[in-house]
Amino acid sequence: MEYIVPPDSYINLIGTVALLVSILCLFITFWEKQRSQATKLFSIMLVASLSFFSSHWATYFAAIFIVATAVTELEFLQNLAAIIRKDENYFKYKKEALSKAENIRRKAEETIEEEYTSKQPVETEESTVEKIDLSKLRELSNISRMKLSFEIEEKALIYLSKEYGNIERGVRFKKGNESVEFDGVSTNGRDKEDIIFEVKWARYPDHAHVFIINSLRRSSEQVSSYSSITGKKPIFNLVVVTNTKTSIGIDRWDNLRERAKRVGINLINLSLKEIGFEVTNEIA
Repeated sequence: MEYIVPPDSYINLIGTVALLVSILCLFITFWEKQRSQATKLFSIMLVASLSFFSSHWATYFAAIFIVATAVTELEFLQNLAAIIRKDENYFKYKKEALSKAENIRRKAEETIEEEYTSKQPVETEESTVEKIDLSKLRELSNISRMKLSFEIEEKALIYLSKEYGNIERGVRFKKGNESVEFDGVSTNGRDKEDIIFEVKWARYPDHAHVFIINSLRRSSEQVSSYSSITGKKPIFNLVVVTNTKTSIGIDRWDNLRERAKRVGINLINLSLKEIGFEVTNEIA
C-alpha cells in the first residue's frame, strides 16, 4: 500500500505527467513534418502542468480558455466574441450574386480604365470571341472589348475550376452600407475559407506592368473591404490573362509576384491559349 499515491498528490502527479509530455513534444518540434502539431501540444501540456502545480482556481480558469483557444478554429472564437459583445452587425453580412447589368458595369469600368491607361484611340470594328487576332486588338470597339473581356473571364474561371472546384460567378459581400464585389468565389471545404478570384485581361503589353500594379492596389483594397465586412481573411487570387506567355518579361513577373505577395495576394498568370482561345499573329 505504501506505493499508492495519496489523494492529495494526485494533482501534482498529473501536473508532472503533463510536464513530461510537454518536454517530449518540445523534442518532437525538431522534426519539420511534426513541428506545427507538436508545438501546439507542447504549449497545451505546459499550460496544463503549470495550472495543476499552482492549485488555484484562477489558473484553472485561465488554462481552460488558453487551451480552448489553441484547439479551436479562429472563426469560432470570433463568433463567440461577437456573441459576448452582443455585436449583431458581425453576423449581418450578405453574400449575393451580381445581376447581369452589374457585371456589365464592372467590366465596362475595367475597359474604360485600361483605355485611359494605354491612351489608345477607340475604333468601331467588331471581332469574334473564340479566335483572336492579336494584330487587330487595337481596332476593336468598346462593345467588342467588353464582350471579349466577359469571354476571357469566363474561360479563365472554367480553367481554374479544374484545380479549385466549383467557382461562383459575380459575387457581392454586403453589410450595411459597405459592399465589395468579386469575379469569382470558391469555398475551401476543409477550412471554410473563401477563395476569391479577380480576372484581369492585360490586352496591351506595353502598358501591362502599370495596369497590373493598379490592379494589385485595387485588389488590396478589396481584401480590406472583405475582411471588414465578414471578419475573415480570404485567399485572394489576382488572375492576369496575357495575350501570350511572353507578353511580360520573366524579371518583371518575378517583381510583380513579390509585390503581390507582400500585400497577401496570389498573382496567377494565364495566356489566352491556356484558357482555350485560338490565337493568331502572336506578336503581343
